[in-house]
Amino acid sequence: MRACKNCKFVVITSKECPLCGGRELTEHFSGIVVILDTNSEVAKLLNITKPGAYALRIKKH
Repeated sequence: MRACKNCKFVVITSKECPLCGGRELTEHFSGIVVILDTNSEVAKLLNITKPGAYALRIKKH
């Protein structure tokens, strides 16, 4: 499981982010939030506009 460094979308098998098309994926992230309703307070707080699983923090190396 990896997260896109651009949009933080969690990717399981692909080598490219299906959400933004980014190719910079990392295994170095912490926390996952699953957004089902993009009108929720959490989605608004995190500026998420599409449902899915997102990393809460990408670790900088």
